[in-house]
Amino acid sequence: MTIDPLMAQPVRIFDVSLYLRCPRLLYFQAMGRKVHPEAAAPATLLMREVALSLSEIGPEEAADLGGWLREALERALVELPAIFPDRMNPHDLQAAAEEVGAWAAEVAPRMVLALQLITPSTVEVDLRSDRLGISGRVDRVVSRGDEDGTPNVKVPSMMRVDLPPEAGVWRSDRLRLAGYAMLLEEKLETRVDLGLVEYLRAGEVREVEIRPTDRRRVLRIRDRVRLIGEGKLPDRPREAPCDRCPVLDACETRQTLASKFF
Repeated sequence: MTIDPLMAQPVRIFDVSLYLRCPRLLYFQAMGRKVHPEAAAPATLLMREVALSLSEIGPEEAADLGGWLREALERALVELPAIFPDRMNPHDLQAAAEEVGAWAAEVAPRMVLALQLITPSTVEVDLRSDRLGISGRVDRVVSRGDEDGTPNVKVPSMMRVDLPPEAGVWRSDRLRLAGYAMLLEEKLETRVDLGLVEYLRAGEVREVEIRPTDRRRVLRIRDRVRLIGEGKLPDRPREAPCDRCPVLDACETRQTLASKFF
């Protein structure tokens, strides 16, 4: 079945990664179930808030990155309850502050090198393409210097709290970046062949080449996400992380529908 992207709501890049985790999560999300509870973890939100603020750092602050990260953490502790009033309580926030403070002290030396890859940048950029039928909010759009050093080349960068693989990036991260690259290309009307993944817990930034096979895969997943949203229950893949699934009970009560498409 072919779906005209111009006739449907854009599919979020976030849903591409959810599909890769397990297509059935998208089905239950469409039914109104909460399928991504870990997004509300205070330590995750706090770490991301500190990392986002790295876009504001200047050369003088970078010389004492450990001190700057501590100040950014103190500022985030004040601001985060106002940004996420439904996800914060003083006890959880204090526990998160201790965890993130230890993280900042550990990764500061490695972050000095990472800063060169992610600055200057603009954070939380909304992107949308009705032509492609996809949309998303990328964590950063980084300005890279061209041959004469002028910041002229734009690349998408996404943050992950998880640790990275031994080499490269996780498959879902590669595909999400391909989606952001296509959106950024349309917005800027220029080719985007590179993306970045910031693995925060490791203090590492890894470069990713945007490949044609990744672009094609994102567009095929877009079509499948739409079919699931229309009420088509996909088969549960063998490698689905059922032990950590927030909708396992509901999933097990559903009859598995045979579908060659999925």
